[in-house]
Parts: sequence; C-alpha cells; structure tokens
Amino acid sequence: MAESKEKSNKGLIVILVLLVLTNAATLFLFYNERQENVLLITDNTDLSTEKDALNMELQDMLAQYDSVSTDNEDMLAQIAEQRAEIEGLMKEAEKHKDDAWIIHKLRKEAKTLREVMKNYLVTIDSLNTANQELIVQKAEVETKLTEQKEQNQELSTKNDELAEKVKIGSKLKVVDLISLGQRVKSNTVHRETDRAKRTDKVKTCFTINKNEVAKPGKKYIYLRIIGPDGEVLAFDQDQQYMFTYDGKEGLYSRKEEIMYENEETDMCLYWDMQKEAIEGKYLVEIYAEDYLMGTTSFELK
Repeated sequence: MAESKEKSNKGLIVILVLLVLTNAATLFLFYNERQENVLLITDNTDLSTEKDALNMELQDMLAQYDSVSTDNEDMLAQIAEQRAEIEGLMKEAEKHKDDAWIIHKLRKEAKTLREVMKNYLVTIDSLNTANQELIVQKAEVETKLTEQKEQNQELSTKNDELAEKVKIGSKLKVVDLISLGQRVKSNTVHRETDRAKRTDKVKTCFTINKNEVAKPGKKYIYLRIIGPDGEVLAFDQDQQYMFTYDGKEGLYSRKEEIMYENEETDMCLYWDMQKEAIEGKYLVEIYAEDYLMGTTSFELK
C-alpha cells in the first residue's frame, strides 16, 4: 500500500514538473513574439519618419529652386536638370516607401543634391550681385550721358540764341529816312513837290547806322517804292528786278552796291518816274541784303 502511494506521488511530481516546463516555454515564446512585434512596429515607425523626412527635404529643395531668380541661361538649364533629379527621387521614394535600404540610399543622394544646390545658389547670388552692380553702373553712365546731353542741348540753345542775337545785332539800320517827290527843271534844278502831275523823281535819303558787329564789305541796298495802287515802281516786272527778302521774292525799284566799313554811311537814292504819278500815299522801304532796314511814306496830291 505504501509502495503504491509512493508511485502515485512520483507521477504527480513529474506531471507538475512538465506543467511548469510547458508554461515556462509558453511564456518564453509569448515574450519573444511580443518583442518581435515591438521591434517591427518601431522599425515601421522609423521607416515612415525617414520617408517623410526625405520627402520634406526634397520639397524644400524644390521650393528653394523656385525662389531663385536669374537671367543666366546656363544656370537656368542646370537648375532645370537638378529639379528633374529631385522630382525623380521623390517618385522613387514613393515607389519604395516600404524599403528601408532604398530610402536610406535616397537620403544620401538627396544630401549630394543639396550640396550641389548650395553651390548653385552661391554662384547665382554672385551673378545677381554682379548684375546689380552692372545695372547701377549702367544707370550712372546713362544719367551722366543724359546730363551731358542736356548740357549740350543747353549749350546749343545758348549758342543758337547767341547766334540769333549776333545775327539781329549785325543787321544794319537806317535813321533820318525821308522820301519825297521832286520836280526837275532843265535836268539840273530839282524842286520838292507834293503834286502828282509835277513829280518827275522820287528822292529817298537816309543814314545807315554805325554797327561794329556787322561784317564789313560789299553790300547791296534795295529801294522799294509801292504806289497807292499797291504796285511796286520798277523798270520792268521781270525776274531781273526781283530780290529775296523775309523769305519771299518781290520787285525792287532800285539796287545800289556800297562798301560798308562799320561806320555811319549817308545815302540818297533816286527813282525816275516812268509814267505820270498817281495821287495818293506811297510807301517806301529800304532793304540791306534780304532784311528790312527802315520804312517811310509820302503823299502826292
């Protein structure tokens, strides 16, 4: 009886030991599985973070390239190539988002592209700075040219004004201008008359003023007598008795050549009536070259 009970106790002990061992093995397997799940979750979290970081870095590089401003065609072409590479990396990252090794590889490539980008940005900044300096220099040159042009224009205007003043100042003028009708007796005696029927000549006398600005030398003086009917008293109406004055052509009554020496010059010019004078007011004009020196009038009854 005692022997049987002893055997029963031994069997119970074996069963208990087996149960303990089985429970220990189960707990060990459960722990290992739990740890593997934790590691897997952690790895997946790190991979997602890595991919997001890569994507943000690539997006930031594209944004920096978008903010670049340059007119250099070579740099623009190189930037376009770099943008294409960055966009290519973004596509690869999305395609292999669950592959840690490829994401890690793409991060290294992105780092290389960022270094290239930094060099480009420094170069572009230098070019832009140089361009700005050139723009400033160009603006300064243009300003100086404009100022010089304005000065030249001002000087030219002053010269024109001075030339005009000299031209005006060099014009001869007459004083003591008088014109009257004369009756001639025996071709020697001349008597003043205001009677149209008795007028044989028209006498016009004047003094050309002293003018030191005028160019000395030979000059032509023109006498122009305009009758009451508006007709110019002239030997003929042809081109031979035409002269230019005030930008137009007209008949003259008499032309006289003189030598002017910048001193006062007294003159008297005569016009022989070609036909009987008509009654009315006569206008007399004296021209030097092509400008009017003076004018007067007389009347015949």
